[in-house]
Amino acid sequence: MSVRLFAVVMVLAAIIWFAMLGHRDLVEPDEGRYAEIPREMVASGDWVTPRLNGFKYFEKPALQYWATAVAYTLFGDSSTTARLWPALTGFLGALWAGFLALRLYGCSAGFYTFLITLSGLLYFIDGHYLVLDMSLAVFLFMGVGCLVLAQRSRDNPVRLRNWMLAGWTALALATLSKGLIGVVLPAATVVIYSLWARDWILWRNLHLIKGLLVFLLVTAPWFISVSLANPEFPRFFFIHEHLQRYTSTVHQREGSPWYFVPVFLLGIFPWVALALKSLLRPGFSSRSPGETAFDSERFLWSFALLVFVFFSAGQSKLPSYILPMMPAVAIMAGRRLATEGYHRVDGWLLAIMSVVLLLTGWQVALLESDVISAEMYHAYRPWIFSAAGLYMVASVLANAVRNLRAGHITAIALLALLAAQVLLLGFQSLSASRSSHDLARAIRANVPEGTEVFALASYPQSLAFYLKQTLTLVIVTDEMKMGIELEPDRWIGSEQEFRARWDAADQAVAVFRAHDLEKYRPLLEPLRIIYSSPRRTAVAKP
Repeated sequence: MSVRLFAVVMVLAAIIWFAMLGHRDLVEPDEGRYAEIPREMVASGDWVTPRLNGFKYFEKPALQYWATAVAYTLFGDSSTTARLWPALTGFLGALWAGFLALRLYGCSAGFYTFLITLSGLLYFIDGHYLVLDMSLAVFLFMGVGCLVLAQRSRDNPVRLRNWMLAGWTALALATLSKGLIGVVLPAATVVIYSLWARDWILWRNLHLIKGLLVFLLVTAPWFISVSLANPEFPRFFFIHEHLQRYTSTVHQREGSPWYFVPVFLLGIFPWVALALKSLLRPGFSSRSPGETAFDSERFLWSFALLVFVFFSAGQSKLPSYILPMMPAVAIMAGRRLATEGYHRVDGWLLAIMSVVLLLTGWQVALLESDVISAEMYHAYRPWIFSAAGLYMVASVLANAVRNLRAGHITAIALLALLAAQVLLLGFQSLSASRSSHDLARAIRANVPEGTEVFALASYPQSLAFYLKQTLTLVIVTDEMKMGIELEPDRWIGSEQEFRARWDAADQAVAVFRAHDLEKYRPLLEPLRIIYSSPRRTAVAKP
């Protein structure tokens, strides 16, 4: 594998990956929330206590908030800078997976691992959707990869120590990204692998004391600072957001034990057959290697399976939870692709995906709902057809060429990556159904900047970001229940109290669900409707 080819492919992949990052409006609720929290950090100057709509918000640690706040400070707040951190960490994570595969299995395996990771559907989506899962997955897998490289260097104590300390640092960053899961999964993998492989030397080579010191030096300053400033933080973060989230349905994200089976199969597309073969028939021997050697693939396989089983057993489930296993699967698949070649079944799956998209585009108007009109779906149709065409070209290439070489496989991966990007860019056609961008523009056009905006019985998560101001919540708590309980005076809990505030204001705006217009009209009269959509209505005082 030539260095020139890899450089060209990396540049092309980067162009596709980062192109039009801010083209789509922020989608609610997640993207609006994770864009607004760092905006408030910059506006308030308080980088210790995260706040959402002015209320304390302790569901997640602060690393991504800081990174996004830095991007806002340097380049201004926008959809592009809001999504920059997950996109950047995602691309670097694919490079890291490729580097790890190169060190373990050679240049071809490293090159293919990079392509498989970057073009996998779940990995691509999470790299372009503003949530915290990508940075968690990347730093977590960096920690796992550093451990693998360290244990393969047992004959070189200095190299082993340096890789292990780098791994502890990465796990600290994973913990600062999304909590203790950043260290729990690698620790559990070490236990399972050492018992299975009977590798007791592993425990003596973890550099536990130095590693824990590094881990605490990175994580402790913020956890201590936020706890001193907010004594309620430790209980909410460690008990509610960790134990209760995993063991109960407190967040109403439950799913069946098989929830992640279709998520994985669709998420690893277009490398499904290759990935399944790598997982079901891994490259390591069934016999234990014992203490004499570290089995890298056995460790990566254990990690991937543990991630899948751990989240399948939990009560709270979201598709992106299994994202950390994808780079490990990509490495195993990249190794097999380098040694055994392309799996033809994946070529036919590309054709099936193309046909499914063509049929979806043809009948897309049937998906019309009260919130998403047929016209919006019709606007999405050209994007769907374009993605279908790209998948079909990739399928023809995969099935027509008898001996697929590196250039052919590269073309298949880049076509799949481009098709996913096209589908995502076209989602802007539906943005009015999931974003408050147009609502914010209507408010700014009708009332002076800084006019109080009441969120009546519902909270549009991206509206505060687009207005550059917090909203006054009325009879709604959303995810700010804990913060509202701490500062109840900043919340309106009854229609009577709201009416008094509305009457006293010289100018004000109220935003609520569209179907509640007649319900709240008597409360708001006289009123002037300044925005109306199937999703929300905004009214101003005349």
